[in-house]
Amino acid sequence: MTTLPPETPRQMLFAQLRKLGYVAVLCICVLVLWLLAGIYTTEFVAEHSLLENIQLAVMLLTSISFGIQATLNKIHRPTLLLLTALAAAACVRELDAYFDAILPIISWKFCWAFPIAALIYNLRHLPEARESMISFLRSNSFNMLVTAAIIIIPMAQLLGHRSFLSDMIENPEVDTYLLRRILEEPIELMGYLQILLASLEFYIEAQLRKTH
Repeated sequence: MTTLPPETPRQMLFAQLRKLGYVAVLCICVLVLWLLAGIYTTEFVAEHSLLENIQLAVMLLTSISFGIQATLNKIHRPTLLLLTALAAAACVRELDAYFDAILPIISWKFCWAFPIAALIYNLRHLPEARESMISFLRSNSFNMLVTAAIIIIPMAQLLGHRSFLSDMIENPEVDTYLLRRILEEPIELMGYLQILLASLEFYIEAQLRKTH
C-alpha cells in the first residue's frame, strides 16, 4: 500500500500548520475580492467579468498542477489524471457562453470527454488505479476536495439559486439575478481555490510518502 504510516507529533503539527496556512490564503483572497469589488462594483460579478476570468485562471492552474504531478508521479498517475480531467472539464464549463456561441448544439458538454478518457485509463490500469485511489481517499487532499464540493454545490450553486432568492425576497424592485451572482460567484471562487490548494496538498503528501 502507498498510504502514509502513522504520523509523528512533528508531522501532525506540520499538517495542522498547513491547514492554517490554507485558511490564511483563502482569507487573503477574500480581502482581495473586497478590494476588487470596491473598484469594479457590480461589474465585478457580471457575465464575462474579471471574477469569471479569475475562476477560469484558478482552474487552469489546478489542471496544470495535477497534470504535471501525473507526469512525474507514476504511482498515483491514474488518480492524478482523473483529477486533471475534472479540472479541465471545469475550465470548459466556465467558458460555457463562449462554447454556446461557437458550438451551438454541443456547446461546453464535450468537456465530459476528459473525465471519460481518464476513467478508461483507470480501468485499463485497474490494479494501480485501485491502490492509488485507496490511498487518495485516506489523504488530506481528498478531504479538502470534499470541502470544495460542499462550497461549490450546496453553498454557491444551491443557496445562490435564483428561485430560492426570489421566494425569500418578494420585493419586485430587488434584482434577484444580480443578488444571485453576488452570492454565487465569489463563493464558487473560494471552492475553486480550495481545489487548487488540494492539488498542492496532494504534492506535499506524495513527497512525504517518498521519505518513508
